[in-house]
Amino acid sequence: MSTEQSVAKTVVSDAEFKQPQLVEHFARVVTNHDLTHAYLFNGESGSGKLAVALQVTMALFCEHPVNGRPCGQCNECIRIANRQHPDVLIVQPDGASIKIDQVRMLKAEFSKSAVEGNQKAFIINGADKMTTEAANSLLKFIEEPVGNVVSFLLTNNKSLVLPTIVSRTQLVDFPAIAPAVFSKELAQMGIDRNYFHLITMLTNNLQTVHEWFENDWFAKLQTAISQWFLQLNKHSPVAFTMVQTDIVPLINNQAAKAITIDMLIEVWRDVLDVKFNAVADAELSFPQIKDQIHQIAFKIPKMQLLEIIELVLKNNGALAANLNFQTILETTTLRVLEKLE
Repeated sequence: MSTEQSVAKTVVSDAEFKQPQLVEHFARVVTNHDLTHAYLFNGESGSGKLAVALQVTMALFCEHPVNGRPCGQCNECIRIANRQHPDVLIVQPDGASIKIDQVRMLKAEFSKSAVEGNQKAFIINGADKMTTEAANSLLKFIEEPVGNVVSFLLTNNKSLVLPTIVSRTQLVDFPAIAPAVFSKELAQMGIDRNYFHLITMLTNNLQTVHEWFENDWFAKLQTAISQWFLQLNKHSPVAFTMVQTDIVPLINNQAAKAITIDMLIEVWRDVLDVKFNAVADAELSFPQIKDQIHQIAFKIPKMQLLEIIELVLKNNGALAANLNFQTILETTTLRVLEKLE
């Protein structure tokens, strides 16, 4: 199998794997010739928006479609998947945004007749990143397409797309990918399986995960919180100093503060799950310290554990009230130490 054929096969399998229900829906729409002229695909990064847009486009051009699905092997499918088809254009941000010149180029190309056949399609990947000028320029073209044109606008956040464009497209919300699919994606990213459960408790956005693992930030934060937790359960005042020396230096924005608090909750939830729900070690958010979690779960009284979890949960309110983050963590540490006495 050539590289080009492999790309086409991957597009089809990726769409089917991540969004089987949407693929089935569009297969029926294509079969019944009910495809509308413009769609807005909205969903988190990694949810399969581009794969589905390409798959539907391939089905429109495919030489051997089967029940509204592309074969993924013909010349048309291969050229579309590899961005080589003259009647299928894909536009994406040039730097931080999609600029008006890119939209003008697209409009110029689509004002012409199709090079092959009578069908044309375009995909704007990152529609929320269009400048206002680019979005306004695209608007009339969407309202009055020239010829047989289907457009797919892809966004991670529909609220950032010009409302007039949203109102003139058919909105398709992409659900978050299933846990099994998400885990497979994490594995393909090279993420250590020890982090899988904690990640899935915090997000299902692959782009967010990618950002977390730049410079090993996520791993460093989990390690710092693990050590903080272990010092707490030794009744050691070192836990207090670790807030300033080990945890706070890793926090540089509001999102990181929220993640830190969520991690504090998750490490104590591990204790709760081991104590009352007998969860498997693979389902722990902090499997690296599973032995210590089991030891603590065995010895800590029920009411004491519930009081500590309640204490940690209150940190979300303190963060929302814009209290000093280091003070929040230090106060929590001292109160947990008191509960453990």
